[in-house]
Amino acid sequence: DDGPVGPHIDYQGRIDQSNTTANNGTHGDMTTGILMGAGNLNPTIAGMGTGTFIYIYDINGYNHVLNSPTTNTTLGVMVTSTSYSQGCNDYTTDTQTGDQILHDNPTLLHVYSAGNNGGADCGYGAGAGWANVTGGYKQGKNVIACGNLNYLDALEASSSRGPSSDGRVKPDICANGAGQLSTDGPNDYQVGGGTSAACPGIAGIVTQLHHAYRELNGGANAEGALIKASLLNTADDLGNAGPDFKFGWGRVNAFRAVTTLEDVRYVTDEISQGATINHTITVPANTQQLRVMVLWTDVEGDPLAAKSLVNDINMIVTDPSSTSWNPWILDPSPNATSLNLPAVRGVDDLNNMEQVTLDSPVAGTYTISLNGFAIPQGPQKYYVVYEFVGSEINV
Repeated sequence: DDGPVGPHIDYQGRIDQSNTTANNGTHGDMTTGILMGAGNLNPTIAGMGTGTFIYIYDINGYNHVLNSPTTNTTLGVMVTSTSYSQGCNDYTTDTQTGDQILHDNPTLLHVYSAGNNGGADCGYGAGAGWANVTGGYKQGKNVIACGNLNYLDALEASSSRGPSSDGRVKPDICANGAGQLSTDGPNDYQVGGGTSAACPGIAGIVTQLHHAYRELNGGANAEGALIKASLLNTADDLGNAGPDFKFGWGRVNAFRAVTTLEDVRYVTDEISQGATINHTITVPANTQQLRVMVLWTDVEGDPLAAKSLVNDINMIVTDPSSTSWNPWILDPSPNATSLNLPAVRGVDDLNNMEQVTLDSPVAGTYTISLNGFAIPQGPQKYYVVYEFVGSEINV
């Protein structure tokens, strides 16, 4: 970020700053405290991952991202958190590199701020206020880019909107970033804000989910795809019903995400070109909404291609009456009216995650059918996660 942070008792014994140089501000203090501050000085100002060990890096060169495969292996680093801008709404060679790192190192997950560029026009064609996520690594398919909400769940005007340059859903998820109390060094606190504050909140939750998975699975590490799918599928829907280009998949709900892991409401497999794989789940009575999402860590895209998606899996959910349901898709046409339309059901050929939701589903057996529509670089591993909202086993 902007150099060394602290010193602060809230980081005591859980920080390594050997990769920093000159201190250039307090932005890093703010993001660090939101991610992992323990609240030792003031218990009411604790971060989201209070047991996390953090390695602080200067932002120059994005070495924390580029070196993450090595630190993942040697130091056990599972997540990076980055709250800096890097261009505007373009799938670049950096984006390609970031997607490749996560594809090749499946337990890693990179979390980014979506940007505070909400009123800008980055040339997508829809005018100001759309397609202005602040570029580079955060445009990736496999990363998480975070939007910024206030305490009333309203999207801050400054929070960057989607879609990505090729029409994918961005931001991925939102969190409270407005008016955040966090650390300031030495041993002080400050008020921070923006997507810079939303991002470390999500990153801290990711560390908690990793901790939970280890406790539930004998110390084994979760893959980033499972953690991301659990977060997106359980987010509280805001804005238009379903995904949208302002809130992404909604506001993070850490409790519901961890219950996905605790109740093992997920399956994983690999799929090849043209193959069809079916999974079945039993929906209990009194379920208010069924949510099913498939997500895969895709092969890195080509910056010169019209679409960054490489491997394309299609999902259909069939209910007990043999009615089939497609996932939600958005219209990425470059005009404001289209971008603001609610999601409709259809075939998704842009995103590496797809979600089907059904309100008031009847109890019974549902079939999740996955087709390897286009898997030029396979087989492709995937995760299917599901949630029974409002049932007696998932509140």
